[in-house]
Amino acid sequence: MDPMSKATELLQAADRCHDDDPAQGASLLRQIDPDALNPGQRPLYAFLVNHVLSEKLGQFAEAWLRQQAVLSACRDEATLPVLRHAGVAARLAGDHTGEAHVAARLGGLAHVDHARAAELIVLAAAGFEMPRANGESAARIALAAMAPLAQDAAWHAAGGLDAAAAVATNNIASDLVERPVDDLQLPSVREAMALAAEWSQRFWGRAGQWVNHERAHYLRAMVANALGDAAAAESQARAGLVLLANFDAASNEKVDMAFLRSELAHALGRLGRAADAQVERAQADATIDALDDAGITQWYRNRVARQQALDAAAAA
Repeated sequence: MDPMSKATELLQAADRCHDDDPAQGASLLRQIDPDALNPGQRPLYAFLVNHVLSEKLGQFAEAWLRQQAVLSACRDEATLPVLRHAGVAARLAGDHTGEAHVAARLGGLAHVDHARAAELIVLAAAGFEMPRANGESAARIALAAMAPLAQDAAWHAAGGLDAAAAVATNNIASDLVERPVDDLQLPSVREAMALAAEWSQRFWGRAGQWVNHERAHYLRAMVANALGDAAAAESQARAGLVLLANFDAASNEKVDMAFLRSELAHALGRLGRAADAQVERAQADATIDALDDAGITQWYRNRVARQQALDAAAAA
């Protein structure tokens, strides 16, 4: 097998197993020579290096070394995602000089000043730090990382880092919304979760396509339900469903449809509209059943169980 085919096979195998078996994922990643990957594969490799080695295993120095190998393989053609992941790795490894160097390259490529590029790296790094922290600590990390978004006026105008910031804030909100139900009562968690979802929607509004906008509505609906704001959850879920109705004529996003209806059903139930909630739940269930995909079905069931846990906590 030629080196590129072998590297591709290893990368695909690592992508499949890394969540269930991080140690095996790390072993596979260590066998990959970034030079053997085609340029389009390097962003996934860079993400997995941070996700597995740094976030899951705490191997920060090794992750940074591997990101430097990716940068070397890219030479002068490193993309924004590759530079973002490299900056995150440098930050998590405590290499401030390396982090500043990557931020300079990132800012140049995105046509933004160094300060914004450095702030983006901090924001993206938070998503890799938070899973290893408890609820209060994770919220502090998130709030500190997001503070420049309000303080730096440059973030309030469209810019070359909007898509990256949308991903980073999405990751922050997604981490917090799935925290243990008791954590959702912590004021700092509630503040950080709501703020991250709002910023993600704002950034996607500037940088994304309609699917990104729809999924931002879904995240806002999830967060609103987690916060107990059923009216806001209903509004966000319905807005996402309107986008699907307007743009998804081919019904390519049936999974999104089912999960939006599920959040809508949850919100309607909270609002005392049981009959309407039952209609939305039945449609969501039917869509998932028709897909006949075990992984998606389990994901959906887990989400429904989470909604039930939120309701039980609210009633306690």
